[in-house]
Amino acid sequence: MSNDNHTTPPPEATRYPETLRITIQSGSAAFDAALDEVADDPSATDAAVVSFETAAGLRKLLTDRRLELLQSLLDEPADSITALAERLDRSYSVVHDDVELLADTGIVKFRHAGQSKAPFVPYETIEFDVTISASTAAGDAELPV
Repeated sequence: MSNDNHTTPPPEATRYPETLRITIQSGSAAFDAALDEVADDPSATDAAVVSFETAAGLRKLLTDRRLELLQSLLDEPADSITALAERLDRSYSVVHDDVELLADTGIVKFRHAGQSKAPFVPYETIEFDVTISASTAAGDAELPV
């Protein structure tokens, strides 16, 4: 039996952090970092985090066109995907696919108005946290004599 009294608030009524931080780190490292942050300050909710396992995954998602789309939504939410496509002077189908992909990662959210889906980015800023370090295998390699 379902509970008809349970309702999910619309995305625009949800409180989001001001910043979305996009990182490149393993799932377990991202989880550990989140636990450390909460352990340091249990009230810390200053940033949401989306992590990618590899730089290739991040590059595949955040193309120049998708970054342009995100900038447009940060500047002003769109009334619909059609309106966003017109604003960007791009085809509806390509913008729709890009918005859906960004929504699947949690970067873009939707307001629903009838049949229309109005995309928006609920953050004030998006930060990229990319760290490059020496691999452990390189440190273990023997030097030629």
